[in-house]
Amino acid sequence: MSNFLSQLWHKFPWASLAPFIGAIATVVAATLGALVVIWQNAKQAKRATSQVRHTEALKLKMQIYEEIVDLCRNAVDAEVSYSSYARRFVTDLNLYREMSQAGLNWRVPGARAPTLFEEQGRFSQAAIALISLTERWGVIHPGLEMYRTAFNVAIHDEGIAFTPYRSLAIRLMPAENPNGPQQGLLFPWTMPDAATIQGLEVATDALVNAIDSFGGFIYDFQIDMQNLLVGELFEHRIARREPLDPKVVVARLDDWKKLKDYFENNTAWGKMKNDTEARVRASNEGR
Repeated sequence: MSNFLSQLWHKFPWASLAPFIGAIATVVAATLGALVVIWQNAKQAKRATSQVRHTEALKLKMQIYEEIVDLCRNAVDAEVSYSSYARRFVTDLNLYREMSQAGLNWRVPGARAPTLFEEQGRFSQAAIALISLTERWGVIHPGLEMYRTAFNVAIHDEGIAFTPYRSLAIRLMPAENPNGPQQGLLFPWTMPDAATIQGLEVATDALVNAIDSFGGFIYDFQIDMQNLLVGELFEHRIARREPLDPKVVVARLDDWKKLKDYFENNTAWGKMKNDTEARVRASNEGR
């Protein structure tokens, strides 16, 4: 058998097949080369597509961040202006009382009820704009739901504090007579006594604390949005605020689930929301 195979090997016209074998080898080599080129091109195309997506995603992040910066700037301006207006009124009252007791003529406080309502309205609009933003761009991080809740809590607390402050402040603020012979003429105004001013100070402190709480959440929000949206462009990360009072709640994305639960179940807004939902469910079940 082996002799037969040996003879067949030597008798087979291998030389005549050399061109054919060479052609096959060339085709195989060319095919492999083409496949390698195709694979490399596909890999480069995938890398280029990934890079384009990353670039476009980064552009979108920058657009969102610019929108956030504008809204936060407006909110901070509204918060500071509102808080300052309330503080300035009680300060002016105390100063007027001290100057009067010293026998000096002093201008009456400059605060007016219409302006107070404008300040409060601007604050509310700025807060609502931030809430709307967290709803509009919730896709960028699930923790924005926590920030939406935090802003709602802050607005609710401000509203609770504003009600008693408003009732007292508008009675104490000088009022302009719209039918007076000249613009800016005031109705007769009497300086409040010390006990009344002290009551206003208590109401002012409660209102300012509620306003400042909203300001703290804005600060937390800006820090998280910087780190989340533009942090990859820089090596530095901004540290979160650390209030001296351990009771002050700091909003943060890395603990958003726990904070959301806290806001929804341990705040005045959360309890009101839960009570309202419970009443609605009970009403629906009773139908």
